[in-house]
Amino acid sequence: MEQVAASVQAVPGALYHYFRDKEDLIFHCYLRGLAIYRHEIEAVAEPGIDGLEIIRRFVRGRLRPEGQRMILFSDIDALAAPYSSEVHAKRWQNAALLADILDRGVADGSIACDEPLLTAVALISILDWVPFWLSERDYYTRQQAIDAIDDIITHGVYRREIALPKMPEPLSLAPFLEARAALNKRAAKFDRMLSIASDSFNRRGASGTSLESIAADAGMTRAGIYYHFNEKESLLLACLRRGLAGEVSIREHLQEHSLGAFDHIVQRIRLLLMLHDTPRGPKATYHNINYLNDADRKAYVGDVLATIQQDQNSYQRWIDEGRFRRIDTYFAERILTGMGHWYPIWFKTRRDWSPAEIADHFARLFLAGLKPRRRPG
Repeated sequence: MEQVAASVQAVPGALYHYFRDKEDLIFHCYLRGLAIYRHEIEAVAEPGIDGLEIIRRFVRGRLRPEGQRMILFSDIDALAAPYSSEVHAKRWQNAALLADILDRGVADGSIACDEPLLTAVALISILDWVPFWLSERDYYTRQQAIDAIDDIITHGVYRREIALPKMPEPLSLAPFLEARAALNKRAAKFDRMLSIASDSFNRRGASGTSLESIAADAGMTRAGIYYHFNEKESLLLACLRRGLAGEVSIREHLQEHSLGAFDHIVQRIRLLLMLHDTPRGPKATYHNINYLNDADRKAYVGDVLATIQQDQNSYQRWIDEGRFRRIDTYFAERILTGMGHWYPIWFKTRRDWSPAEIADHFARLFLAGLKPRRRPG
């Protein structure tokens, strides 16, 4: 509270006039962000304009540099239950509002979409992920990033003149689960502790997670946690490394199957989301990286970027093979990861769809885009 007061040139007592404590302040920041989203969705819904154009205006407007500053919806469950429940509910309400516009686009023929609410979640997730990777000091300009996001959301990455293949049969999770089951008792107990800690970091953030709360969630004593980790940062790093190793194992598994572009993308997202609720999960989120110390953060980010580069290399190969459009592979990978990044937060309690159904819907959006495709011939 003192830091916030200083930044607005006020005394802490002035903030306490409006907010009971820091949690109340954070809650109202979330409410403000949700209200901004709602207003921007409502503002673009102009009568007489097709649904796809409205969605594109919303996405581009949210990303414009002069847009209102938005809180990052990353640590919602660090709030007390009444607060966090309201924030989650209002996020889904905004998604439903966006889904209504997608429905409108389906009705007027400008959008191809079989589950508008999931598409709305994917679009909001992409937008919420942008602040974590967008840089004003990279090879691209902000406008180029906006154009690339708009293009891929609209047209997808798969060549438009090629018919989309049928959805493949799901791959078995058995190899992943068997590898987990093969751990000895000590290793399995340690891995379970990391799984529980990862779930807390995903939903509560680094600031909202304590070693004591993880010990309680895991049914362990604090001494059991401190035996392995004497501070939270080292535990977070272990969780992030575990999450990255899981994603690398998925890529290596898919390489063994030598899948084509379409099937590879579908199975990659399926495995990531389907394994989330198994002992191999949860899927890690990466918004806590800045909590790491400088040396650990640089080393870990280097590992992540190396992994991302391999995925971008696959995209380039599929471009060269004539399967993908000539998209910027950097932006394509950030859009794909953005869709699924917030999965542990959106779908912790919402169970209207199976992980495979959500994955397939995200894959279709990435591959085909929102714009209906003409049938070849």
